[in-house]
Amino acid sequence: MRRYCGYGLALWLGNRRSDLAKIKWSDINFQSRTATITTKKGDKTLVLPLTPMMLEILEPLDKSKEFVLINAYGNPFSEKSLTGMMAHWTKLAEMPSGCTLHGLRKTLGKLLAESGSTTRQLMETLGHDDIQHAELYSREAEQRRLAKDAMTRLTRKVSIRNTSKPLA
Repeated sequence: MRRYCGYGLALWLGNRRSDLAKIKWSDINFQSRTATITTKKGDKTLVLPLTPMMLEILEPLDKSKEFVLINAYGNPFSEKSLTGMMAHWTKLAEMPSGCTLHGLRKTLGKLLAESGSTTRQLMETLGHDDIQHAELYSREAEQRRLAKDAMTRLTRKVSIRNTSKPLA
């Protein structure tokens, strides 16, 4: 169950490895459905909504320990051990090697961008200080969306011409 929690925290909160390792149950507010994360890099405080997907992952977990992600001995993971466990969990799930916590963070950024989030929303969710990092996600998503829209319009135009009377 902890394996899924690690994946869920990484994906649905989008935090860096250093921040995931130190999330405490006191940072999670089930009533307001938020997580308050103080980041290591930049020492920012992010208040992030808990998605229904995240709530489903967190709800059944044992909340008697201080930290959300704990090892077999009941202690919090270090950043380094969390990376090692991610590799182990990836193997157990028969996923391709190379799936990383940072990759899940990038996946959230991409999903947010593809759902129409602004660059500023990406920055605030992922804790970026530099707009250029957030723009990497939004530019790629915007390119895909614009190309798809353009080709859809072209397809409609060509289809209308083919079904209308000849121009002779």
